Amino acid sequence: MVQFEGKYQHERSDNFDEFLKAIGVPMIPRKMVTSSNPVVEVVREGDRWTIRMNTLIRTIEYNFTPGEVISSETMGGLAQNVFTIENDCIRQTQRSDTYTTEVIREFFDDSLVMTLTHVESGIVCHRYFRRI
Repeated sequence: MVQFEGKYQHERSDNFDEFLKAIGVPMIPRKMVTSSNPVVEVVREGDRWTIRMNTLIRTIEYNFTPGEVISSETMGGLAQNVFTIENDCIRQTQRSDTYTTEVIREFFDDSLVMTLTHVESGIVCHRYFRRI
Protein backbone atom coordinates (compact mmCIF):
# COMPACT_ATOMS: atom_id res chain seq x y z
CA MET A 1 0.00 0.00 0.00
CA VAL A 2 1.24 3.48 -0.90
CA GLN A 3 1.73 5.99 1.92
CA PHE A 4 -1.22 8.43 1.94
CA GLU A 5 0.08 10.82 4.58
CA GLY A 6 1.83 13.96 3.41
CA LYS A 7 1.31 17.20 1.51
CA TYR A 8 0.40 17.53 -2.14
CA GLN A 9 0.60 20.65 -4.35
CA HIS A 10 -2.05 21.13 -7.03
CA GLU A 11 -0.66 21.10 -10.58
CA ARG A 12 -3.69 21.07 -12.89
CA SER A 13 -7.35 20.18 -13.24
CA ASP A 14 -9.49 18.86 -16.07
CA ASN A 15 -13.19 19.87 -16.29
CA PHE A 16 -13.18 21.45 -12.81
CA ASP A 17 -15.24 24.51 -13.82
CA GLU A 18 -17.98 22.29 -15.28
CA PHE A 19 -18.02 20.20 -12.11
CA LEU A 20 -18.36 23.31 -9.91
CA LYS A 21 -21.21 24.58 -12.12
CA ALA A 22 -22.98 21.23 -11.72
CA ILE A 23 -22.89 21.43 -7.92
CA GLY A 24 -24.18 25.01 -7.99
CA VAL A 25 -21.12 27.14 -7.18
CA PRO A 26 -21.76 30.75 -8.33
CA MET A 27 -19.54 32.25 -11.03
CA ILE A 28 -17.29 34.56 -8.97
CA PRO A 29 -16.36 31.98 -6.28
CA ARG A 30 -16.02 29.38 -9.06
CA LYS A 31 -13.49 31.54 -10.92
CA MET A 32 -11.53 32.13 -7.71
CA VAL A 33 -11.43 28.42 -6.90
CA THR A 34 -10.45 27.34 -10.41
CA SER A 35 -7.58 29.82 -10.50
CA SER A 36 -6.05 28.66 -7.20
CA ASN A 37 -3.42 25.98 -6.63
CA PRO A 38 -4.34 24.47 -3.27
CA VAL A 39 -2.25 22.25 -1.05
CA VAL A 40 -3.83 19.03 0.23
CA GLU A 41 -2.58 17.57 3.48
CA VAL A 42 -3.41 14.04 4.66
CA VAL A 43 -2.77 13.09 8.30
CA ARG A 44 -3.47 9.82 10.11
CA GLU A 45 -3.60 9.35 13.88
CA GLY A 46 -4.56 5.76 14.66
CA ASP A 47 -7.97 5.14 13.09
CA ARG A 48 -8.66 8.88 12.62
CA TRP A 49 -7.85 10.65 9.37
CA THR A 50 -7.73 14.32 8.45
CA ILE A 51 -7.83 15.62 4.89
CA ARG A 52 -7.23 19.37 4.69
CA MET A 53 -7.31 21.48 1.51
CA ASN A 54 -6.21 25.11 1.71
CA THR A 55 -7.80 27.23 -1.04
CA LEU A 56 -8.03 30.97 -1.74
CA ILE A 57 -11.58 31.11 -0.38
CA ARG A 58 -11.36 28.83 2.63
CA THR A 59 -9.82 25.76 4.18
CA ILE A 60 -11.82 22.58 3.73
CA GLU A 61 -11.15 19.97 6.40
CA TYR A 62 -12.57 16.50 6.95
CA ASN A 63 -11.86 14.59 10.18
CA PHE A 64 -13.14 11.03 10.02
CA THR A 65 -12.89 7.36 10.84
CA PRO A 66 -13.60 5.19 7.78
CA GLY A 67 -17.31 4.27 7.57
CA GLU A 68 -18.42 7.09 9.88
CA VAL A 69 -20.97 9.68 8.67
CA ILE A 70 -19.70 13.24 9.17
CA SER A 71 -21.27 16.60 8.36
CA SER A 72 -19.52 19.37 6.45
CA GLU A 73 -20.42 22.82 5.24
CA THR A 74 -20.36 23.34 1.47
CA MET A 75 -21.09 26.42 -0.64
CA GLY A 76 -24.61 25.03 -0.99
CA GLY A 77 -25.24 24.23 2.67
CA LEU A 78 -24.68 21.17 4.85
CA ALA A 79 -23.68 17.80 3.44
CA GLN A 80 -23.23 14.30 4.84
CA ASN A 81 -19.98 12.48 4.02
CA VAL A 82 -18.82 8.90 4.29
CA PHE A 83 -15.18 7.90 3.68
CA THR A 84 -13.84 4.42 2.96
CA ILE A 85 -10.31 3.23 2.30
CA GLU A 86 -9.74 0.68 -0.44
CA ASN A 87 -6.31 -0.32 -1.75
CA ASP A 88 -4.52 2.94 -2.64
CA CYS A 89 -7.68 5.09 -2.55
CA ILE A 90 -9.73 7.11 -0.12
CA ARG A 91 -13.31 7.21 -1.39
CA GLN A 92 -15.78 9.89 -0.28
CA THR A 93 -19.51 10.06 -0.90
CA GLN A 94 -20.98 13.49 -0.21
CA ARG A 95 -24.75 14.05 -0.13
CA SER A 96 -26.38 17.46 0.22
CA ASP A 97 -29.99 18.53 -0.30
CA THR A 98 -29.22 19.39 -3.94
CA TYR A 99 -26.53 16.97 -5.15
CA THR A 100 -24.43 13.87 -4.56
CA THR A 101 -20.74 13.64 -5.39
CA GLU A 102 -18.33 10.75 -5.41
CA VAL A 103 -14.68 11.65 -4.80
CA ILE A 104 -11.87 9.15 -5.28
CA ARG A 105 -8.45 10.18 -4.03
CA GLU A 106 -5.93 7.80 -5.58
CA PHE A 107 -2.43 7.89 -4.10
CA PHE A 108 0.84 7.12 -5.83
CA ASP A 109 4.43 7.31 -4.55
CA ASP A 110 4.85 10.88 -5.83
CA SER A 111 1.32 12.13 -6.51
CA LEU A 112 -2.40 12.23 -5.77
CA VAL A 113 -5.17 12.13 -8.38
CA MET A 114 -8.67 13.22 -7.35
CA THR A 115 -11.59 12.08 -9.49
CA LEU A 116 -14.79 14.00 -8.66
CA THR A 117 -18.13 12.88 -10.09
CA HIS A 118 -21.40 14.82 -9.88
CA VAL A 119 -23.71 11.81 -9.65
CA GLU A 120 -26.89 13.45 -10.98
CA SER A 121 -25.33 14.78 -14.22
CA GLY A 122 -22.45 12.34 -14.64
CA ILE A 123 -19.94 15.22 -14.98
CA VAL A 124 -16.44 14.03 -14.07
CA CYS A 125 -13.45 16.17 -13.10
CA HIS A 126 -9.83 15.19 -12.45
CA ARG A 127 -7.43 17.13 -10.24
CA TYR A 128 -3.71 16.34 -10.20
CA PHE A 129 -1.33 16.98 -7.29
CA ARG A 130 2.36 16.21 -6.72
CA ARG A 131 3.78 15.17 -3.36
CA ILE A 132 5.84 17.93 -1.73
